[in-house]
Amino acid sequence: MNLVKISAGPDGKSFFQDTPISLTDKGQYGRFSDLQAAPGFMFRESAADYASGWHVVPNPVYLIFLAGQVEITVGTGERRVFGAGSVLYADDMTGEGHSTRSVSNDPVQSILMHLPV
Repeated sequence: MNLVKISAGPDGKSFFQDTPISLTDKGQYGRFSDLQAAPGFMFRESAADYASGWHVVPNPVYLIFLAGQVEITVGTGERRVFGAGSVLYADDMTGEGHSTRSVSNDPVQSILMHLPV
């Protein structure tokens, strides 16, 4: 299993990184990652015409997309589209950050799981 991560480089430009998640076999129950500590999470719904502009995250966060689709652009110019079932880990708390915009006709529904710094 892989996780897409957005980080800030030393030049202040954000970038995507595909990061493997280590899983341990638990037999008939499947494969599990280590338990992740999270102080809280929020449900979020954004309009179908949502566009954030460039921003950084205030703390590391998992974004779990439930509905709609967004295109995220990082400082390197790379763009990726994320939709229902996608999970993104963002820790670009410095630099120019990233921009997000809806690319579907549906509201964007997601869960933001805030993580400790």
